[in-house]
Amino acid sequence: MSENIPAMHYFKREKSENLTHDDLLSYVNEIKNVCDHFPNEIENLKTVIDKKYDKLYAVGIGDSLYSAESIKLGFWEDTGIQMEVLESQEFNNYYLDYMPENSLVFICSGGGSAARTVESSFLAQSRAATVVAVTLSPESRLTASTENVLCFSTQKEAFIDGSRNYISLALLLKLIGIKIGVWNGNIPLDETQEKYDRILKTMEIGFQTVISNEDVLKEIMFKAKHQTKFYFLGAGPCLTLTEYGAAKFMEEAAADGICQQLEEYGHEQYWVHNRRAEGDTIFSICPAGKSAQRCAENLDEQNFLNLNTVLLTTSPIPDVLVDRAKYTIATTEFVEEKDYWMVAGNIFARLADFYTAYIGYSEKRFQTEDQFVEHYKTIHYSRFLPEVAEFDIPYPDDRTIAERGAYGLKFNSSEGEQ
Repeated sequence: MSENIPAMHYFKREKSENLTHDDLLSYVNEIKNVCDHFPNEIENLKTVIDKKYDKLYAVGIGDSLYSAESIKLGFWEDTGIQMEVLESQEFNNYYLDYMPENSLVFICSGGGSAARTVESSFLAQSRAATVVAVTLSPESRLTASTENVLCFSTQKEAFIDGSRNYISLALLLKLIGIKIGVWNGNIPLDETQEKYDRILKTMEIGFQTVISNEDVLKEIMFKAKHQTKFYFLGAGPCLTLTEYGAAKFMEEAAADGICQQLEEYGHEQYWVHNRRAEGDTIFSICPAGKSAQRCAENLDEQNFLNLNTVLLTTSPIPDVLVDRAKYTIATTEFVEEKDYWMVAGNIFARLADFYTAYIGYSEKRFQTEDQFVEHYKTIHYSRFLPEVAEFDIPYPDDRTIAERGAYGLKFNSSEGEQ
């Protein structure tokens, strides 16, 4: 299918085979730009956000969901408030009935076009919740659904391919948490800049870690190019990173990404590997923290079964994890366990990029134009529940979808699609 149609520009590759110092500077400058300016946007919604709510939610799909999951423990630490993070359909169909009316719901979506997430916005408002859209796209179905919008459009070319949506939204939510913490007195005002500086430094470490380990990343993926299944293990703040890692391999390379909680692996997934001799690649995500000992035990068992073990961790490497994996990818400097998403978000995107290139799928997204159209119908034009069906939009014709996907379209609930 043609790569020239506007919708396919979304998939355009930005990074070359080797990341450079200029790539690092571009990324750090973009993160700094967000930290410098987005807090002012949050301040503009203080009267909406800085209230006493009975419940706080973050709702999303895919990378947008993983971004909220990744920062929820840090958010709790910064704000003193537990935020429940839910996948959009789960929220709409199963949790909505138990939501207190006096709830604040952050609807998280990079593109703002997925039907289920937009439906979440309308449903939450129909049940008297306060809804705030957190997005990277200023004009979308989502931003048209609520008057409360927090948006910052990060520059795609600054990010490793496949990482922008996840890292950008997680950063926006992290900054929202810091603001709430300042407003409610959980964070002293004079510590705010220190927190922003720490974010910037950790983000730099995350990107630099990819550059420093790039030859190893290439070797891992080149040797694994004949494999079609990849396993991802983690716990605590890193559990969601297993979902993110699996997603990168599925969406980038059409490989089976299988995510598993670290402890659960030993009880369940083991029974796959102990009876097969396939040497599957297993990524264990374990920065210095409370899961290091259990991770080391699992690695010993995986090595015994002759699996291809890859450890993502921090520097200095915890003693219990030294030489435990066949490959170890360690940060260039120490990173807190709860902030490891700022590292793994880059590593897994880059690993998936290399694997995709080695199997010849870098330019292969859809086999036919019909596949492309059907995909966007299924994801972006899925029908709303009857409760909010009045806010749904008609299907565009197939030619419009083929040319534009869900991008570049504007929506008005009273007039349909423009």
